[in-house]
Amino acid sequence: MSIVASTPTTRKTVLVLGRSAAGLPVPATGETDDAIVVLAIGWPLTDAQRSVLQEAEDAARRARIVFDARLLASADAIRPILGVSDRLTLDAGPRETRRIRRALTH
Repeated sequence: MSIVASTPTTRKTVLVLGRSAAGLPVPATGETDDAIVVLAIGWPLTDAQRSVLQEAEDAARRARIVFDARLLASADAIRPILGVSDRLTLDAGPRETRRIRRALTH
C-alpha cells in the first residue's frame, strides 16, 4: 500500500517597485494566493510607488489575504524573500528592470 501526501500549494504575489515605477495595476489574486507582498526599492517613496502600495493593500483586504510591504535599500534584498512558486511582477524602467533581474539571478 502506498500513501501519497501532498501539501497544499500556496503562493505570494510579489510586486517589486523600482525607483522608476510607472504605477502598474496590481494583478488579480488567485485561489492559491495567500499574500500580496510589495517590495519598494529606495527612499523616499515616489508617488507611483505609494499609489501601487495603496492599491495592493486594498486588493489584499478585498481578497482577505495577508498584505506585507517592505522598503528595500537595493534589489539585492529581493531574492531571500521570494519563494519558488511566487508570482513576481516588476514595475520599473528598462534599465532598472535589467539591474533587478541581474540581482535575482546572482
